[in-house]
Amino acid sequence: MLSQPSPRRVRIPTIEFLKDRLYLGAFDNTPQDTDELVHFTVDDSLPYNAFHHDFGPLHIGHLYRFAVALHETLAEEENKNRAVVFYSRTNPRARANAACVLCCYMVLVQSWPPHLALSPIAQAEPPFMPFRDAGYSVADFTLSVQDVVYGVWKAKDKGLLDMREFNLEEYEKYERVEMGDFNTIPPHFVAFASPQYSASPDATPRKMPTAVRNVIDFFVENNVALVVRLNSPLYDERIFENRDIQHIDMIFDDGKCPDMDMVRRFIGACVEVTSQDKLVAVHCKAGLGRTGCLIGAFLIYAYSFTASEVIAYMRFMRPGMVVGPQQHWLYIHQHDFRDWRHTMALGAPSAALSGYRPLVPLSSLKEKGTSPRTPIRNILSEVENNAALPAPTPGQPRKTSPVQPRSRSVSQTVEDPMTILTDENAGVDDRETLIVRKTRSTSVSPSGGGGRSVSFSAVTTTTTTIAIPGSSTRISSARPQRRVNSGSIPVEKVRGASGGIRKVSAKSTKRLL
Repeated sequence: MLSQPSPRRVRIPTIEFLKDRLYLGAFDNTPQDTDELVHFTVDDSLPYNAFHHDFGPLHIGHLYRFAVALHETLAEEENKNRAVVFYSRTNPRARANAACVLCCYMVLVQSWPPHLALSPIAQAEPPFMPFRDAGYSVADFTLSVQDVVYGVWKAKDKGLLDMREFNLEEYEKYERVEMGDFNTIPPHFVAFASPQYSASPDATPRKMPTAVRNVIDFFVENNVALVVRLNSPLYDERIFENRDIQHIDMIFDDGKCPDMDMVRRFIGACVEVTSQDKLVAVHCKAGLGRTGCLIGAFLIYAYSFTASEVIAYMRFMRPGMVVGPQQHWLYIHQHDFRDWRHTMALGAPSAALSGYRPLVPLSSLKEKGTSPRTPIRNILSEVENNAALPAPTPGQPRKTSPVQPRSRSVSQTVEDPMTILTDENAGVDDRETLIVRKTRSTSVSPSGGGGRSVSFSAVTTTTTTIAIPGSSTRISSARPQRRVNSGSIPVEKVRGASGGIRKVSAKSTKRLL
């Protein structure tokens, strides 16, 4: 019997982002720090939790926690004269996530233009693996790191996404199944999984399940004016209407794409709601595929995203959005949605839309003698467009709920201001300054709790809180005072937090305490 050759160890060149200060690397083993270099990774502390074959990109909560780990490393006195190497494992998926989160950090936190953030990795060898949808079939539509970076940059450039306004605590609380399973898609939408509630819609909120109560309370507090349901009813719509929130149904089959008439009705209703500075909440069963179709169509219509950019932006805010043929549907119709800004106008109020108005061709208004709101160009034939759509595939399952461990801590705070990483030669203006507050604490946490079993007893840690001036955003990360492994920077391991966005099963969900 012939022996199999042993796999050859991969050596991947380190990529320079800022000379003598910041590099991107990939190693199979934990690299050793030197007098010139210090290494850290987030491969284990910020995992991506997949539905099926998807593996990224990391979401906005991951990015914020990555920024904390990077700032901690740069702030340490012993690293003052050392270059920092942010590294991942050498497998293609880990490399893609590491490169993507670093480039997004440069764009969203350091205010670099996208081409400057992408230039260091433009011709990397081996190339970075593209991301795929949250499905289990062949990936016939992919997103590159460049698509993701340009997607988040466009969101920032259009004023949709501002890290200074991002609330990490709220994001990590409500994305959990038992807390509501919803995420905001700034600036106009809340994407959420369908509530399942069969009791009386007239019940007081106190008697409702926590998830349903959180959804309703959040909608009331954040000025949500309209809920759009895309799946078969799993609750009585009066749970929203009793709180003065309009509710309409636009139901179509899981795994399929909406017809263009439905899209025009959806966009027309959203135009009216958003013009009043109110929000629209959209859901299907899981709040991913069908929900992403309609929200993506509106964002393309309103802000001229490309299909790849809008899918990337939505997945950055809520991983898993837009599945299978729905990706191709957005790609095929992206030019139609952009053209509608010049070819369509709001029509007459519709009872089916609770009094809101759909988009209609401007020519139909001219025939009726109605004063048009926008110029007109003829839209393409829906039959010709829909003929190119791929066959539908099933949608995705809902998330499962993790078990929460208990912990207790005592803290004493010392302030230490710091300016975040900048490059004097980059020629980039409009950099933000973060304030770092270091806290020493002693925490005791039990072992177990659902994930990997870990025990601690009176471990002294240093917690760093980063605050962005002019905003209420606060974020903390805790790490042991004594570094066990100089090749990694542990960040705060909160169950149900940064790694818990998209969960399939206990087997596939690897969480940290």
